[in-house]
Amino acid sequence: MPQNFNIVDTANTLFKVRPSYFNQALHFSDKYKNMGYRYYGKILKNTTSLELWANPLQINMFSRIESMITFLFEQVKIIKKTYSIAHSKDATNVN
Repeated sequence: MPQNFNIVDTANTLFKVRPSYFNQALHFSDKYKNMGYRYYGKILKNTTSLELWANPLQINMFSRIESMITFLFEQVKIIKKTYSIAHSKDATNVN
């Protein structure tokens, strides 16, 4: 799900039940900008040597490591939401 997701957007078809009016009022003007760097798929390429990526046999292993690192980042965002007093528990825009 993209980070600039707006819960009130009329093109939003992810909900099977309409969000409550209270929820819509809270998130009426959530047009977030500058939510950070899109790091998916680029973490290891930007931090390791290009010589490691020259071997085609290791690309599969690096892509698995990349997906594990991305998974860890997403889990940290969930932990941040759990203990944050500034975000609601169903917020999707946590950087």
